Amino acid sequence: MDYAEMNNEALRAFNQKRKIFQIAFVTHDLERSMRHWIEILGVGPWRVAAFTEQTVQNFHVGGVPVDEPFKFLIGISWVGDMEIEIIQPVYGSNIYAAFLAEKGEGLHHIKEQISTEAISSVLQSYRDKQVPVTQSGYFFADFHHYLDTGPRLDFVYELGNCPDLDLPPGIFTVFPPEAETA
Repeated sequence: MDYAEMNNEALRAFNQKRKIFQIAFVTHDLERSMRHWIEILGVGPWRVAAFTEQTVQNFHVGGVPVDEPFKFLIGISWVGDMEIEIIQPVYGSNIYAAFLAEKGEGLHHIKEQISTEAISSVLQSYRDKQVPVTQSGYFFADFHHYLDTGPRLDFVYELGNCPDLDLPPGIFTVFPPEAETA
């Protein structure tokens, strides 16, 4: 689909059907960032999980499977129906460390919710526009595909199915711990 060929009415109708699910940031220090979000904006509590080769399946960076160990920490909180995500790369191959090195801390990506049934055709439409996938993988039932939109949009665009995840015990912690919120 060539969006540039759509008139304003068609663009409005097309965008009414879409769901921006998440806004995400990268940081050097996840705990510091979560604390600032709580203190300044009142956003929290945060669910924190480690994404590693044990929790992420079919992980690819630059189209290449990641075989060596990797780890990045993710904190998630909600503002209304918008998920806020903060990511701290720890080690190994991922797109977050390169982003931090190049641009520093701040807005990394916006995530659009795409149904599992539609993802193949949506990804193909971006490939047709010369917008490749830079990172992809599965965290339990949640898939993610980061698009290489940075050179033209100054942020990354992510596509994912955004299911409600019923995570097993021990997969995430809560920040701040309950004792600190009293």
